[in-house]
Amino acid sequence: MRNIVRVPLGDAKTPPPQPPSPKGGGGSKPGKCETSRHQTCFRLPLPFRGGGWGVRSSALGFLLLMLLGCSPAVPSVSTKEKTDPGEVSIVHPLRKSLIRRIEQPGAILPLEEAHLHARVPGNVGKLFVDIGQPVKHLAILAEISVPELDEESSLKVAMIRQAEADVGQSRKALAAAEAGITTTDAQVAEATALFDRWESESKRIARLVVGQVVDAQTGDETRNQFRAAGARVASTKAMVIKAKADRDKAISDVASMSARVDVAKADSRRLEAMRGYAKIRAPFDGIVTGRKVNTGDLVQPGSGKADWLFTVARLDPVRVVVSVPEADAGLVEDKAKAKVSVPALGATLDGTIARSSWSLDVSSRTLRAEIELPNADGRLRPGMYVYAHIEAVLPEAWTLPMTAILEQGDSAFCFVIEDGKAMRTPVRIGRRDARFVEVLGHRKAGSAGTWEVWTGKESVAASASGLVDGQTVRVGK
Repeated sequence: MRNIVRVPLGDAKTPPPQPPSPKGGGGSKPGKCETSRHQTCFRLPLPFRGGGWGVRSSALGFLLLMLLGCSPAVPSVSTKEKTDPGEVSIVHPLRKSLIRRIEQPGAILPLEEAHLHARVPGNVGKLFVDIGQPVKHLAILAEISVPELDEESSLKVAMIRQAEADVGQSRKALAAAEAGITTTDAQVAEATALFDRWESESKRIARLVVGQVVDAQTGDETRNQFRAAGARVASTKAMVIKAKADRDKAISDVASMSARVDVAKADSRRLEAMRGYAKIRAPFDGIVTGRKVNTGDLVQPGSGKADWLFTVARLDPVRVVVSVPEADAGLVEDKAKAKVSVPALGATLDGTIARSSWSLDVSSRTLRAEIELPNADGRLRPGMYVYAHIEAVLPEAWTLPMTAILEQGDSAFCFVIEDGKAMRTPVRIGRRDARFVEVLGHRKAGSAGTWEVWTGKESVAASASGLVDGQTVRVGK
């Protein structure tokens, strides 16, 4: 007696069990029968009554099914679903301006940073700020105690008062000299009048002496008086000259003393400026980022190499410094758009190129480009790592999709479709963006001639992958 055991395969539903066939004997070999598209059954001998043969035969039958590799039938793939290897899509060279994205790491730096030094020797008397504190322009950061400057300032003030007193004295001398000139002028007038009197008197007496009205002695006395009057006129005129010279000297003394006052005041102002250096002030609005002194420290003036006392950084805005490779240096222009990613903040900020060094660093062959970013909230800190994305608009040029270009070493080529065949064509490429590449010229394969200019009418395979030179192709719709 035979029994049919149906084993469902695949996702098909299991049909209801069929009754055992009445034909055949128990010693027949198992046979295979097909019941449906998605299930297979095998004929297995029924077990004898009694004993464990039934269990063993069932297990043996299942194992036999597994070894025979029963599986659901796999539907065949339609030939219409297969891609035709000879069918290609074409593109034409297109003139356009590519957007070159320059991506380089960089760092945040303060817009300005100043190291403050001592200008006068002394001891630190007071400290008013510490690191991390914001400061305003000209705010006092520390005071240096310099007692000798205070005493010298008092001396300069006294010298100014002395010089001003000398000016007053010289001005009075000038007034006296001018009065002396007036007096001598009057004396000259008096002497001149007396001279005129004795001149006329001398002439009259001379006539009388000739007429023997008076004696000769009287005539001699008159002539002596006349000569004395002339000498007095000359003397008073000399006194006038001396008085004028005294006046001129007094004027010079006034000017000299006034100049001494100016010198004393300038010296005092210089000293006050030196005293002002005893107060360390902030050069601009910013934050104190460094301090090297404590109260009581002795500080000395020195050059820029001397130890600084404070460091103040201006942090609004900040500058982002990026080193641009030599190949892209010519594309970086002022006001170019840029994006700055700050990994520490998980933020991307928009900015523009504020300036560049123009010349390249000789050691690294890179261009220093700077991007300014507002930082009113102070979250951008000097030293932070950033990644800059600079957009540069390239000049208009012929372009092809990057998928249309294959590169082998230093060579590049595309496939131009001519008369139904894909012709491998060497191309000279330029810069590229994410999708397109500049094609500066082309020439036929194997040709060593000059590079030809694109016309825009060439039919180029949109995808060069999988094509070979001279392959027959069909242009897809």
